Amino acid sequence: MARKRETGVTLPEGVETKTIRKKSGKAYTYYYWNPGRNTDREGERIKLPDAIKHPARFFAEVERRRNSTPTSYPAGSIGDLITRYRASDEFKRLSEGTQSNYGVHMRRFEAHDTWGMVAVRDLAPITVQTARDAMKETAVMANQMLSVGRTIWDWAIPLDLAKFNPFDKVRDFDIPDRGHVPWPSWVIDYVRTHAWPDLVRMMRLGVMTCQRGSDLIRMGPEHRDRNGLWCRPLKTRKRRRSFHIPLAAADALEIDRWAETPVTFTNSRWLKPIDRFREDLYLYSPKGAQYTADGLRARWGRWLADTPEGREICRRWKEWVAAQVKKYDWDIEPDDADHPTIHGLRGTGILARAEQAYEVDQIANDIGMSRQNVEHYMRFKDQMQVAAQGKSGFGWSRRRTRPRTFGRLYHRCQTPDLENSLAILENFRKKCCKISHFGGEWCNGSTTDSDSVCLGSNPSSPATYTFQNFRASR
Repeated sequence: MARKRETGVTLPEGVETKTIRKKSGKAYTYYYWNPGRNTDREGERIKLPDAIKHPARFFAEVERRRNSTPTSYPAGSIGDLITRYRASDEFKRLSEGTQSNYGVHMRRFEAHDTWGMVAVRDLAPITVQTARDAMKETAVMANQMLSVGRTIWDWAIPLDLAKFNPFDKVRDFDIPDRGHVPWPSWVIDYVRTHAWPDLVRMMRLGVMTCQRGSDLIRMGPEHRDRNGLWCRPLKTRKRRRSFHIPLAAADALEIDRWAETPVTFTNSRWLKPIDRFREDLYLYSPKGAQYTADGLRARWGRWLADTPEGREICRRWKEWVAAQVKKYDWDIEPDDADHPTIHGLRGTGILARAEQAYEVDQIANDIGMSRQNVEHYMRFKDQMQVAAQGKSGFGWSRRRTRPRTFGRLYHRCQTPDLENSLAILENFRKKCCKISHFGGEWCNGSTTDSDSVCLGSNPSSPATYTFQNFRASR
């Protein structure tokens, strides 16, 4: 609260005065900026203009000091802790985007009118909870503030800059899970048929690799190796090394074709289509320039907003999301998910692998993601199909996922090459060997105990049929 001094001037909070009386009887009053006066937060006093002789300059300087962050803080203060953390290797190892996000909350912590001048030991959980509750209208930011605080205090405790972590005692706000929705198979088919060619490549590459858009735009033939691609994510590159993403044979052949084939761009304003080609990138703009993450999102947004096909998929997407929310009780507002996002391709690729019976640990190892993140994207499992019926993008699984049944054992063969397998084998016997007859039975899958029990029990097996004919002819 503002205070009235003897001089008749109302002084703002944080201003200290000192009056010196000379032997002659004259008194001289000096004004200082010292918001932590007479407390443990007290720092160095800063002289201010005379409030009586130069009131305009005085109040302008006070306002500037009040709204600016101090350049130095008392030892042991929260402002001093934030300054140390900002200069630490722990902070510098973070990506630029993460540093920017942390900076928002670190500036709140170090502001002199909030916690900047408060001693670290004096920050109590109730104070943190009060700050969290003040941000309840933006619950995501409130939870992020708690996360940043936990990280900084956890860093400070081993260095003896803090004794305990007051953020650990404060719970996050409960927030509905409104993450990026994976693309179902009908969206993938629609985009492959109607989208611009560079966006089709983006979609294919996103499902193949399950990486962020900021990493897709950097991938090129130089990262190609053996049956996959090397990737070092931009967001986490300061704390992790490159990893190898294995690809299905069809996907590997596809990106090898991209390395040799130009992209044909069309536009109603152009006289004819234009071919663009870059030997160092898989994704590039109609001008042949490398995309930025924002540029790729803008390109995707323009197709959605400016083309009839884009607007149609947005309309169908909203209807589909609304139906999914109603059916599966998703914690997603249909109005918030008004179009498929590039980031949703990460979940699409994970679900595609899960549909091929890849286990969580195997998926995490293949795409360089933590098990927890994979399980987060797997929350949509069994609630949507991301791969077309009968198509496999990642090969056959070696792990049996369900027991054999009569229908699975004795159904008509679905593989074209085995449709007339008896005739093929008979032709092979006559031309290439001296085998007199074939016996036995076809078995779909690896030989297990259950297969052994069933062998010889299938009267429709072509091998059994041959063996019966051989016995009858004897």
